[in-house]
Amino acid sequence: MHPAGTTSKNCNMPGPSKIRSWFWLLLILNILFIVGGKYFLAPLTSGEVVQFETAKHVGKAQAIIDEWNITGKLDKAKQSIWIDYIFILLYVSGLMVAAMFISDITRHPLLIRSGRFFRWLLPAAGICDVLENIFMQQTLRSHPTPFTVMLTYDMAVAKFSILIVTFLFLTLCLFFWVLRKLFPTVA
Repeated sequence: MHPAGTTSKNCNMPGPSKIRSWFWLLLILNILFIVGGKYFLAPLTSGEVVQFETAKHVGKAQAIIDEWNITGKLDKAKQSIWIDYIFILLYVSGLMVAAMFISDITRHPLLIRSGRFFRWLLPAAGICDVLENIFMQQTLRSHPTPFTVMLTYDMAVAKFSILIVTFLFLTLCLFFWVLRKLFPTVA
């Protein structure tokens, strides 16, 4: 680890105290945004939006749109897409910092290098999410087409794949960190 407030010569990153501060700030902002968004978008749930993102077929996408029209959730669905653009900035930056901070606290060289890799991989999830939102907006503006529904699905799968691998990596780092705390002479 580098002394507080310094930058690494290898990766030109802020020192650990700055990364830690950014980690906690972005974690709190993400939690507040998720909780606030849940209440603002009610009665629409995030599960319903994910179903639309992963509809894959025009018939299923149209059925979801029809249900949202009947239940009065269509306007909330459109709002949720616009709000998601802000959330993309929050969660991508939060996970980038988390990957660096949590990998750093393991003090394991391979995990630290891997954390730097995830820092560069996570913006791809954000790009996929932005494209997914654009395709969903196009679908909600007119009617579902095989092209927009399939591209929405593909972008959602790519985004969720990156996020799942990231969370698995963060879990592994936390496991190594706990081991190092419990057994300092072994880890």
